[in-house]
Amino acid sequence: MTTDGLFSTELDPTRRNLYGYGFYARLAKETGNWLWETTQNWRSPGFEANDLGVLGRADYKWMLFNVFRQWTTPGPWYRNLFTIWGAQQQVNFDGDRNDVDYHAWGQVTFKNYMNMSAFVLLHPSYYDERLTRGGPTVIHYGYHMLSTNFGTDSRKRIVGNFQVQVIRPVDNSEGGRVFYATSATIKPSARVLVSLSPSLDIDNTAQQYVTAVTDVTVAPQFAGTRYVFGRLQQKTLSMDTRLNMTFTPNLSLEMFAQPFLSSGKYSSFKEFAEVKSRRMNFFGRDNGSTVIRNVDPQTGAVSYTVDPDGAGGPAPAFNFDNPDFNFRSLRGTGVVRWEYRPGSTLYFVWTQERNGFDQFGDFNFSRDRSALFRDRPTNVFQIKGTYWIGR
Repeated sequence: MTTDGLFSTELDPTRRNLYGYGFYARLAKETGNWLWETTQNWRSPGFEANDLGVLGRADYKWMLFNVFRQWTTPGPWYRNLFTIWGAQQQVNFDGDRNDVDYHAWGQVTFKNYMNMSAFVLLHPSYYDERLTRGGPTVIHYGYHMLSTNFGTDSRKRIVGNFQVQVIRPVDNSEGGRVFYATSATIKPSARVLVSLSPSLDIDNTAQQYVTAVTDVTVAPQFAGTRYVFGRLQQKTLSMDTRLNMTFTPNLSLEMFAQPFLSSGKYSSFKEFAEVKSRRMNFFGRDNGSTVIRNVDPQTGAVSYTVDPDGAGGPAPAFNFDNPDFNFRSLRGTGVVRWEYRPGSTLYFVWTQERNGFDQFGDFNFSRDRSALFRDRPTNVFQIKGTYWIGR
C-alpha cells in the first residue's frame, strides 16, 4: 500500500470520494538590492478541488529557489538593471522527478530608454507521466533555451520590439526550435495607433504522440498497448494587426486581424523501448520492423502500415491515418464604441473568421495564403448597449 503521508492512494474501485491535501509555503527577502526566495508547493495524489475551479494536476512536490540582484539607481550607462539566478524542480509522490531546470534572467533599461533582456534555461531530461496520454511514465528529452528581447523607447511615436528564442535538444538530434517575433507600434497622432506583430515559429518535436494501438505482444510494463510517437516538424507564421482610432471622446474605432498559417509534417515513427527510459525503437530501422506509406488511388488519402517486428514476427501489423496537417485561419474584429450620453454606450461589433484544413504537410506561403481567402467566412454582427439609469 502506498500513501501520500496522510491518506492511502491504493486503488479502491468502490470509493466514492477522494482525500488529499495541498501545501504552500514561501520564505523571501523582498527589500534591498540583494533579494531571494524559496518556495514549496505540494498537491497530494488524492487532492481534488474541481468543484471550486479547474485543477490542472495533482501528485506533485514543487520546489523553487531564486536569488535576485537589482540596481535601481541609474548608473553610467543604464537606468535600471535586474537579474535572477535560480533553479526549480518537481517530483511526484513516487519520487520521480518530472520537472527540473536551472535558469538565469537579466533585464536592463539604457539611458536612452531602450531595453534589452535575456533568458537562459537549462532543462535536463525528466520523467513524464503524461507524454503517453494515460500510459506509463517515460523520459522526456531535455533541452537548452536562450531567449533575447530588444525594445526601443516606448515614449516615441514609433516603438519597436524584437525577440529571438532558440531551443537546442540535449539527448537527441531531432528536436529544437527557433522562434522570431517582432512588433512595430506607430502613433502618428494622439488619436491613432497602429500595431503590426508578425512572428515565425519553426519547431521540431522529437517525441510527438501519434496514436496508441492494442497489442498483447508488447512488453508487460506497457500493459498491452503500443504507444506510437513521431518527429513533428512544424512551421507557423502569424501576424497580429491592430488599429485604434479615437474620433471624439465619445466615438472610437478598434480593429484587429490575425492571419495564421501552420503546417506539420510527421516522420521517424517510433516507440519507447522501456518504461522510464529515453531509448526508442524506430519503426523501419530497429527489430526488423517495416513502415509502408499507403496512398489511396481514388482519394489520394495517405495512411501508414507498421509491422513492429517484420514479416513472420509475433507482433501484428497496425495502421494509422496520415497525421500531417496544414491549418490556416483569419480572424478579424471591428468595434465601434459610441457613448451617446454620459455613462451610456453602444457597441457595434463585427467579427469574421475563416479557417481551413489540408494534409500537405509542407509549408507553402503562396498556396496557403490563397486558400485562406477561398475559405468560406463566418460573419457575426452584434450590437451591445449599456444605459445608466438616473442620468
